[in-house]
Amino acid sequence: MSTTTSTAPERKQTPRPSVARVLASKYLDILICGFIAWLICFTFAWQTYWLTITLFLWVAELFWCRDRLVPTVGEYSLGIRYMTSASSQVVADIQVIHPKLKLNGFLLMAGVVELTLAFLFFCGWTFVGKAVVGGFVLPPEYTLFYWAVVGCGFFVCSGYLLNGCKAALVLVPIVHGVLALDFFRSYSVWKDLMQNDLFYTPWVWSVVIHLAKTQPLFFLQFFGLWTLFVLVVLSFSRKHLVN
Repeated sequence: MSTTTSTAPERKQTPRPSVARVLASKYLDILICGFIAWLICFTFAWQTYWLTITLFLWVAELFWCRDRLVPTVGEYSLGIRYMTSASSQVVADIQVIHPKLKLNGFLLMAGVVELTLAFLFFCGWTFVGKAVVGGFVLPPEYTLFYWAVVGCGFFVCSGYLLNGCKAALVLVPIVHGVLALDFFRSYSVWKDLMQNDLFYTPWVWSVVIHLAKTQPLFFLQFFGLWTLFVLVVLSFSRKHLVN
């Protein structure tokens, strides 16, 4: 009598997120919680409690998501999710990457920084009291609208980059090009405001105020270099864009 043994077919190894992607997801969670906390603190004049509220929201998000077996906002944004066992309903706490979001590190960094800039501009009205468009200082009632529009521009760019959308090849250059052109045209007015007439709230870092008053060109140079970096990344990463 002969016996035969059968071997189970090899299962395809589940892709795991890299350390950089995991750290980026944690950073985005803290960034988003910090943004919400800042809005709460500015509304109720609790700026001294900003760090405490940020940590509280972050921990609450982690517990809430783990209890419901769903990814956090940062994990979802970077394509990290959790698998569960369909047979026994036992959670297999395995982090996997959605096939659609296998972005290279440069696209990942570009999307994360764009989202950071989006939240900074969303909070811009809480730091500075004036804004400039086309070389003209906006009235105070339009300042909030300006920061919201610019923040939305960066927010949309970050969404397209983190989702690997081919539309980013068109949208990102348009948003960066329009803003870069406006910043360049309005530089002299921005410079005068930052050095002499711009209102800084007490929560602006002293190093930022020092740069604004002594080296206002630094911000324009930084934005120009960042725009160049993003365009180069998009140009060399077109094959990673999936839809």
